Amino acid sequence: MERSRRGRIRRMPSSGSDSDSSTAGPSSKRSKQFEQTQSEAEDEAEYIEYLEEEEEMSFEEASQSQVAISQSQITQSQRRTGPNMSQRVNNFSLSSELPIPTAFDRCGKVISMRLTNFMCHSNLFIEFGPNINFLVGNNGSGKSAVITALALGLTSSARATNRASSIQKLIKNGEASATIAITLSNAGLRPFKADLFGPHLTVVRQIRHSSSTYDLQDARGRSVSKKVAEIRRMLLCFGINVENPIFVLNQEAAREFLKELEPASNYKLLMKATQLDVCTSSLTECHAQRRHFTQDLEQLEKKRDVVAKQVEAEEEKVAMLRDKEMVKVKLEQCRTKLAWMAVTNYQTELDNLEHSVKLIENKKAKLEQTTSKKETTQATLTQQLSEFEATKNQILATYKVQDEKLRAAKRSVQDLLLKSSGIKAQMLNAERRMREDQHAYAECEKLIGNYHADFNRVKEQREEHSHKMEALKKQVAESEEIIARLREEQQQIKREINAVQERVEAVKNERQQLHKAKQNISWEIEALSRNKSNKLSVYGEQAIQVVHALRTQYAGSNAHRMPRGPLGQYISAPNPKYRDLIENQLMACLRSYIVSSDRERQSLRTLLQNKFPGGNMPTIITSPFTDRVYDVSRNKVRPTTPNTTVLIDEISCDDPVVMNYLIDMLRIETVLVTESKEIAEFLTSDTENVPPHLSRVLVPNLGLEYIPSPNYAVYSTRINPARYIHINVDDRIRQLQMEQGGLQEKEASLEIDYMQHRRQLENTHQEITKKSAMIGQHQAKNQRAMQQIMELQNFDYQELPEYDRLKSHLADSGEKIEKCKEEREQLQQKLIELQESKAEFEAAEAAEKRSLEGIHEKLSTLDTETREVESKIRSLDLHYEENTRNLEKTLQLERKLVGEKAAMLRDLERARSEAEKFGEFVATTQSEEKIKESISRYKSKIKQVEQLNYNPEEVERGLAELREDLGLQARHLAVVDSVIKKLRMAYHQRAQLFQRSRHHYFTMVQFQFEQALAMRQFKVSFETSDKEKTWKINVYPPSGNETSNTRSLSGGERSFTTVSLLKGLWSTSDHPFYFLDEYDVFTDEVNRKFITEILIGEGLEWMSRQYCFLTPQDTRVEASNLITVHKLDAPER
Repeated sequence: MERSRRGRIRRMPSSGSDSDSSTAGPSSKRSKQFEQTQSEAEDEAEYIEYLEEEEEMSFEEASQSQVAISQSQITQSQRRTGPNMSQRVNNFSLSSELPIPTAFDRCGKVISMRLTNFMCHSNLFIEFGPNINFLVGNNGSGKSAVITALALGLTSSARATNRASSIQKLIKNGEASATIAITLSNAGLRPFKADLFGPHLTVVRQIRHSSSTYDLQDARGRSVSKKVAEIRRMLLCFGINVENPIFVLNQEAAREFLKELEPASNYKLLMKATQLDVCTSSLTECHAQRRHFTQDLEQLEKKRDVVAKQVEAEEEKVAMLRDKEMVKVKLEQCRTKLAWMAVTNYQTELDNLEHSVKLIENKKAKLEQTTSKKETTQATLTQQLSEFEATKNQILATYKVQDEKLRAAKRSVQDLLLKSSGIKAQMLNAERRMREDQHAYAECEKLIGNYHADFNRVKEQREEHSHKMEALKKQVAESEEIIARLREEQQQIKREINAVQERVEAVKNERQQLHKAKQNISWEIEALSRNKSNKLSVYGEQAIQVVHALRTQYAGSNAHRMPRGPLGQYISAPNPKYRDLIENQLMACLRSYIVSSDRERQSLRTLLQNKFPGGNMPTIITSPFTDRVYDVSRNKVRPTTPNTTVLIDEISCDDPVVMNYLIDMLRIETVLVTESKEIAEFLTSDTENVPPHLSRVLVPNLGLEYIPSPNYAVYSTRINPARYIHINVDDRIRQLQMEQGGLQEKEASLEIDYMQHRRQLENTHQEITKKSAMIGQHQAKNQRAMQQIMELQNFDYQELPEYDRLKSHLADSGEKIEKCKEEREQLQQKLIELQESKAEFEAAEAAEKRSLEGIHEKLSTLDTETREVESKIRSLDLHYEENTRNLEKTLQLERKLVGEKAAMLRDLERARSEAEKFGEFVATTQSEEKIKESISRYKSKIKQVEQLNYNPEEVERGLAELREDLGLQARHLAVVDSVIKKLRMAYHQRAQLFQRSRHHYFTMVQFQFEQALAMRQFKVSFETSDKEKTWKINVYPPSGNETSNTRSLSGGERSFTTVSLLKGLWSTSDHPFYFLDEYDVFTDEVNRKFITEILIGEGLEWMSRQYCFLTPQDTRVEASNLITVHKLDAPER
């Protein structure tokens, strides 16, 4: 394990599962079922309080506002903890034994995490930095387990993490329990019960196969509460929500995040990320609750109506019992009313008939008069028309005379207006010329007065500017010389810096290679330490597992068909001095496996792929299996010189299959080994001295390999110490430790060399920057000087006119002014005369116009009277026959109505006589149906009273109870109605606030998304539909191809778009920490570096937040005071 910047990640040996914690008791739940009561004010008050609490809960869930816990809740919590807890709170004091990093200045930041027997970790401890964290590790190192533990430790469920269907499946194999301990900062603006917990607190979740418990501990590690509700109150106080994907983005969510860009999914994601979906569900629940209350109100109204009818029925019973005779009197009154109502109806019909008869008689009289006086009326109307025509002719003659007079007056007025306009124009022209001459006169006087002073001032300006330009040109020349010298020095330094940079890069690459070599040695030492008793441990833990699986698979009668491997376990070197040589010659096949058929090859490949998921899988060789070693006596090389041996004689192999493979593939029977360089040269340089079947000669002590003539050649080979053949595990560990020490010494030397070259490079850069700054200063100085020179050369000097010409112009202007004044006075006099004449003609015109209007009114009146007379004459001719027919019809209708009137009088007298038998006339406003209904009801009541024997006291008591119940329900109904009205108003207010908030959040996310994409010239457009709940995103990469689906984007573009959208979503919601898993899973090196810089910039911009980015790739981010890099090794499994 490795961690940069004073942080710690430790894997410690497992100390066994912790002791079981006591299971927290079930939390009490408030009942939400309304029970109708018939009690008085106490039950009503309880119901009102319940409704108000439900309303407040709905609104709090809709707004999701994170408010601090009130002092009253703290007091109740202290009461529940008992007197011992109160005493402990009073005595709590923090001392130096409770350290906390000062950079954790916000409540809710993750200080550290400890995992015990959780997923792949036996005992893992991580200490996070307060700002930016990078958690780096290969696949399978347990990075995702950290983010899963964070969510589960803070009350999330296993399904929400997408890692398991139940939390018990996350316990490490073979263990009985697992523990997650997360330490959060409690120092900031809104600490959670700071006097009780201290500067930080720890949430511990104990997971067993049968249950799961929580424990909330203070800064001293003492248990304060084991209730989940208390932990959730703490999370609410800190504003922590680990189930929101933009705060904690796990591995599965990171891979699927923004995969399709489907509009409905985008809208759902944005609503969940901004927590607006919680507001929506809360508003929906509030609306449903309001409908439920409305239905309850309707039921209460129906019940009230039923009780009201029961009260009315009981009141009638009481009334019937009190006065039985009164019902009989009312019955007689109703009968009398009914009889006289019939009389009234007949009288009304008779009055209507008499009115109709009168109308018919009046119409008959008019028709008779019209038909009898037709000719007389027509002659009178014709005489009126003749008189109207004569009067009209006289009026028209007078109208023509007056019209001529009016037109003459108008023409005179128009002529005078034209003359006045001409004179006014002449006056304006004269005044304009006079103003121009006066201005010219004043300017001449001013120029004459200032002529000598201006001449001297212009001369002095010219001399001053000439001297100033000479000084500036000299300054520019000097600066140009300095700039040329500085640039030559700067180029010389740049040529020197290239060599320094190459050396720095070379040392840096060498350091990285040393670091990787040290890391590989550390991993190999750990693996060897875990499996010291197994000789196969030198081949790695995977080889041990493969051999165990093969032995299990090929047990019994199939043992002879078992694949052979690793081949190194079957080979040994009896002579220790040749052990290193033999291993180097056989190195290519020591980790390989031999099978006898293609079927066995396929089965073994599947097994190796399962055991070597990270690559570096051993080679599989297909070779026939035999039970005897080949006879190589005919093809074996014979040593002909002393101190020479054949390689096959120095190799011992118990398995004939492996030995035959070495013979077939490596031809070990044709290789000679000698200690003398001269013998090797003798045997290979001359064809006559080459023994038969010789392929090579090896000189191990000198690291030389000779190829015999006629292809004579000498090669230098490096013989490394043996790692596999006859190697003791402890010796191998010591060998690796010695190699590791040598690497450390070399790394220290390289570090010193690197720092020296680095300082030299920084000094050179500073010198270049200094030279550039000096060049810039001189260039700016030259630019300002040249600007001043141009301004002086283009200076506009004042031009002075001739003195005599000014005098002459002054006299001419005076004469012109006098002439303009005389001309204006003459025109003014003419204008006054014309205005007087105009007034006289306008008065005459008005008088003629009034006379003409009077004549026009007389003509209009006469025409109206004429049209009326002509209409009457036409009416007499057109309606004479029609009036005659109407008269006959009217006479027939009159005779019919007279007959009906006589019959109605007879019916009226008969009804009056019958009504007088019941009594005198009684007026009523009731209808006949109502009276009949009352008669029937009174008869029924009399019958009921006679048949039933009611007890008056019982009836009175029942009536009092019903009235009391009716009053209680009326008050209850009024209270419920008032609460529903308040709930409706509050719901509409919250809905409007939600719509405004949704628009604000969508706008903020879109703006931040656009700004992030613009960093790489990406463009984006949005189409939002709140009605259809869709948010369509169209991305335009720099290539110009529009896309609304990330499948058409490259891996780098997809990851960049994902991070840009996350950056936009982060701007809408604040959170103490942000954990992001595998953000660079689809990127190449260039895009990964760019995206990493974006995320680091986000972290540096928001110093109050904590960021943790998980990546399977190695990162080149350098640790600093604000950036912490954690590196995870593969855990013990």
